[in-house]
Amino acid sequence: MISNEQLELFRDALLRSLKNARSTGMNLFTLEIALRSCGFRHFSLDELQGELQYFCDKGFAVEILKSHSRAYKIWRITAAGIDDLEQKGL
Repeated sequence: MISNEQLELFRDALLRSLKNARSTGMNLFTLEIALRSCGFRHFSLDELQGELQYFCDKGFAVEILKSHSRAYKIWRITAAGIDDLEQKGL
């Protein structure tokens, strides 16, 4: 479970991970590895999916639709997400 104290840091790390892979996007499991390598150990895949949905709702991330394997979802950062990070100096 992501604590309230860690939530902003977790979200920033999630957006930064997406920014680093902006040309290809990232799937759920690659994002999980990236966030765990940043030191976040106590979160579930459901929480990660919830944060991805939050960013989609905010317009900071989008799901890349694929015609050949819809079950394998990939997300990428949007211009609004990059602008948000840059406003924070990240």
